[in-house]
Amino acid sequence: MLRLSLLLPPAIALACAGAWLGSQYRSISSLELESAVLQKAITSRQSSAATEPQSADPATAAKAAKDQEPIDWKKVAGQFAEMRSRGGMTDMRSMMKLQRRLQAMSKDEIVAALDEIAALDTPAEAREMLEQMLISQLAEKDPEFTLKKFVDRLQDRADSMSWSLANAMQAWARKDPARAIAWFDQQIAAGKFDSKALDGKSQSRLNFEGSLINLLIDSDPSAAGSRLAALPEDQRHEALQSGFNHPLTTENEAAFAKLVRDHIPAEEQARTLAEKASSLVRGDQSYKRVTEFLDRIQATPTERTACVEQVAESELQHISFQKKITREDINKMREWVSSEAPESVGSITGTALANASQNGRKMEFSEAAELALEYHNAAGNDAVLSAFLESWPARKNKDQARTLAEKIADPKRREEILKHLK
Repeated sequence: MLRLSLLLPPAIALACAGAWLGSQYRSISSLELESAVLQKAITSRQSSAATEPQSADPATAAKAAKDQEPIDWKKVAGQFAEMRSRGGMTDMRSMMKLQRRLQAMSKDEIVAALDEIAALDTPAEAREMLEQMLISQLAEKDPEFTLKKFVDRLQDRADSMSWSLANAMQAWARKDPARAIAWFDQQIAAGKFDSKALDGKSQSRLNFEGSLINLLIDSDPSAAGSRLAALPEDQRHEALQSGFNHPLTTENEAAFAKLVRDHIPAEEQARTLAEKASSLVRGDQSYKRVTEFLDRIQATPTERTACVEQVAESELQHISFQKKITREDINKMREWVSSEAPESVGSITGTALANASQNGRKMEFSEAAELALEYHNAAGNDAVLSAFLESWPARKNKDQARTLAEKIADPKRREEILKHLK
């Protein structure tokens, strides 16, 4: 799956993406999709900067000198607080500048900065975002040191600190798996990952286990299975999902599917595979890549349908973050779904159109409704309109939606939808 540590330098990946996207309200897959868009913008800006001629004039020299001045962490915290309140990243240039400064800092400088930030009189959220940036960068430089220094701050935490240290766990295990896993197991035995929650679940431990398990699928699938089996059955799906930052390769997809089928509860297996399939949605070859994945893991009909449904939604969501969804985009999706799960074409189309008009994603509800009616008329059944009108956008546009609901042929289904739209 797409790794945030590759999308952005770790100093910014979760902090900026989390602030920009309001990740507490989004799914992991949605976070990844929008982070990919952010990375595209950053890459473009970096490329442009690389080709700009370097000037030797006094203004440029003064600017370079200013860039070496100590970072005003309280000022940066204020900028982050403003960014969160506005719900967006308003100054990409400033963030790029900060990124470069953080990358150039040594381990000792980062530790000193963390001490300074801890003493700041600033809102807790902004301070935690700053810490997240620096800890992510520190983990890149020395994951073992970072884990040992901050492990005491993990208990019962499900925040960005947990994600950063789980990524550090994976980075250390990639370099020295025996020592990293031994250390982790020692911390578990010492109670560092115990939970006070009523359900006994430690989100931090699940994040760490997910990072390790997804890494071990490459090198030691049996060990990955043993770690997963050691977790309570109702937490295994979440543990695998928590390893979202480690992508599958064509060589380990079958091993991942076996892990799911052997250790994940039967009712969650299709959903787990679908989430992994949706991580393959990137670019022009998305649908082809997913078809290959489904064939490679010998997906059952139930698994295939679940994967196709989620992938279609993820692909169109990915497109909608970049541009307005078009008829061509919908038709391309429908053609692929028809070849993989023809019984789901109508419902997936309706859901896709609803999502395309949600949260200001460039398509007006009236446009989506017009397309939904067109596909409904062509299909000769109520699947498209039913899915479209059961969505949140339909509830926000009740007058238009109720008019459209009158087009549903099945009187019982029509009444159910109209009742839903009251």
